[in-house]
Amino acid sequence: MALAALAALAPAVAHADVRAQETQVFTGSAHENSPREAKRDAEQAARRSALISGYLNEQCVLLYAESYRLAPGYYAANAAIRCTR
Repeated sequence: MALAALAALAPAVAHADVRAQETQVFTGSAHENSPREAKRDAEQAARRSALISGYLNEQCVLLYAESYRLAPGYYAANAAIRCTR
């Protein structure tokens, strides 16, 4: 009887539906004639890798996209995205 009274006083514990999320980072690189094109192509390469791994574009965010000049009129770029599902 005393045990039942203690159980009634104990706060109820809510059980939340907690799912483990999977997060992965994808990178891409490109070489183009302008820094803008190089960044765009590098990001697209990273997004293609994510799509191959089963992620949707809506599940991914851009971490960074950087470009640098290799020679006059020739640029390279790197980009990274993080995807979570």
